[in-house]
Amino acid sequence: PAHVFACFFQIRRAFHFTFRSIVGGSMPAARLRAQVWQSIFTHDLRRYQRALYKTLGDATTLVTGPSGTGKELVARSIAWSRYLPFEPESGFREKWLEQFYPLNLSALSPTLIESELFGHRRGAFTGAVADNTGWLEVCPPLGTVFLDEIGEVEPAIQVKLLRVLETRTFQRLGESRPRRFQGKLVAATNRDLAAEIRSGHFRSDLYYRLCADILVTPSLRERIADSPRELSDLLVVLAQRAVGEELAEEIAREVEAWIRENLEPDYPWPGNVRELAQCVNNILIRRDYRPARLDEESGVRDRLAEEYLSGALTADDLLRRYCTLVYAEAGSYEETARRLGLDRRTVKSRIDPALLRELG
Repeated sequence: PAHVFACFFQIRRAFHFTFRSIVGGSMPAARLRAQVWQSIFTHDLRRYQRALYKTLGDATTLVTGPSGTGKELVARSIAWSRYLPFEPESGFREKWLEQFYPLNLSALSPTLIESELFGHRRGAFTGAVADNTGWLEVCPPLGTVFLDEIGEVEPAIQVKLLRVLETRTFQRLGESRPRRFQGKLVAATNRDLAAEIRSGHFRSDLYYRLCADILVTPSLRERIADSPRELSDLLVVLAQRAVGEELAEEIAREVEAWIRENLEPDYPWPGNVRELAQCVNNILIRRDYRPARLDEESGVRDRLAEEYLSGALTADDLLRRYCTLVYAEAGSYEETARRLGLDRRTVKSRIDPALLRELG
């Protein structure tokens, strides 16, 4: 009876978080909810209830899709819907809302990534003045570590992650003692990992450890194209988050009216739901929203492609333009140097400020 009770509580949590996080009546939204449900229970709920609830946390989940489509919301839904054992004497002892450990890999340097993920010993690197416990060690057996932007980590860290997934063990920086990771790992990326593997930026063996369970988050454009009402539904939810329930319907109607009057019917929403949320805030504050002119950036890129194909560029011109183009996407000299296989100082000396301003 205790196990059956625990299963029903898990179903209740999974239903609540899946439908609260992934709103909308379009088929892409419905398919995503179904994917999340299967990540939690598999396609066979009876088999899960009989045995799989014990071991499914060992399977890694990979969430892919464009930026701004809610990959972290998906990861939270999965993490907060994991099976929790019920004990008649003490109830549910796990504080399940506190067992989600997110780490944005693109926002940290390689050393900080390793420190936050694996932990470090005092003196392991400059600034390590005390021992630090990483997320892999802090995470309990029923917890979940979420690695956002996993497609951007350096090869050395990829090797260490591969070992974690293969052996469930890791070591703190500056230490040789093996420690054990007992929780579940969810990773996310907006990159095409197949292309990253072909270019040599992502290890194929790590990918095959990550791909046991893959979910794909749809773009906002797909969702609206399938069901135009999706825009109205999302606006109400985003308005509730911005101003509360009392004014949500009023604000949502105002924003939708502005969108229909000022944006073309097939506006692509390149920033997806994240951009729509900022549109709500802009119209709430200024009664205006000015989308980024991505078409202008596209025009600059088309011009660069034409110059390259025409054979009119010198080798120096080609290197300057390409370094600037990669820097505009990577956002740092270190990442640009890594992608191009060049020295950081060489990259810095080759950036074209005028072209960089055009690329935004």
